[in-house]
Amino acid sequence: MIRFISITCLLIAFSACAQQNKKVASASSVKMESDNTILDTTWTEKVVKSDAEWKKSLTTKQYYILREHGTERPFSSALYEVKEEGTYICAGCKNPLFSSNAKFDSGTGWPSYFQPYSKKSLNVAADNSLGMERNALTCQRCDGHLGHVFNDGPKPTGLRYCIDGDGMLFVPKKTQGTTVVATFAGGCFWCTETIFESIKGVSEVISGYSGGKETDPTYESVGGGRTSHAEAFQVYYDPNVISYKDLVRVFFASIDATIVNGQGPDRGEQYRTIAFYSNDEEKGIIEAKIAEIAKEYSKPIATQVVKYDKFYEAEEYHQDFVKRNPNQGYVRAESIPRRERTLAKVKDLVK
Repeated sequence: MIRFISITCLLIAFSACAQQNKKVASASSVKMESDNTILDTTWTEKVVKSDAEWKKSLTTKQYYILREHGTERPFSSALYEVKEEGTYICAGCKNPLFSSNAKFDSGTGWPSYFQPYSKKSLNVAADNSLGMERNALTCQRCDGHLGHVFNDGPKPTGLRYCIDGDGMLFVPKKTQGTTVVATFAGGCFWCTETIFESIKGVSEVISGYSGGKETDPTYESVGGGRTSHAEAFQVYYDPNVISYKDLVRVFFASIDATIVNGQGPDRGEQYRTIAFYSNDEEKGIIEAKIAEIAKEYSKPIATQVVKYDKFYEAEEYHQDFVKRNPNQGYVRAESIPRRERTLAKVKDLVK
């Protein structure tokens, strides 16, 4: 009998949001993400870490929820009481999960929402643990456990996404960065990265590989011409400060658009120039710029216009390479002079 009572109590305590209203328990201060957090739903690569790496990057509570599939006590999360406008993101990988506009008071003791932030927020899978049939939720980017979803929510979805608050961070609306991502390939990414980092409205530039079919390319495989990828880069920018049209202007100012498979001293398909577009508007802007500059050249434009698919981030030592290695031979001979030539052409856009 004692064993039966213990099991019953356990099922009630962890019945994934089956509790009724209780007095709110005291909690530590709300876990908020830093200022100007980028809400990125354009990611293409999952976040994968070893168990040791997860333990190092997460708090004890976060690790318990996200990696051990734990369940917090009802009314224990500081996020349960948050009513401020903003976005709830995964504590493991910062993937946007829910908007405050979708939050409602379910009276269960767990933060509840009626719809996810985007199609790239959550994965749903059957969960038959604890003798119940439920639908478990995990972060789509890092596979961290978050909670469960039930069919007893409010309109318009009728769903209740019941979430363990300790698996999330809150980003107040006032600190959210309005950021969009543009992708280009312009020869050596050391050069292009340092150019675009000098442009106003740009918050980050990431070097990587794109334009090919192979998965998980490396610097050695791409640089050795063993893949169909090109050295590429992604520009994180604020469209309220600089337009996509101006970024395209900077891109074409930074390259010789008539060179086939190369830029500067670098030759090979991996150094070809590509303007990637994510929608018809971006494609139209690129094509209009090409039509404009074509009049300035006697040779045909070689820059490819390609629909964006995937981007693979380059190895860590390639990021901010010029900034960290200003006296490296290639940097002094090519990257810095190319940056200065480009910036002289777009002085009105320089930070």
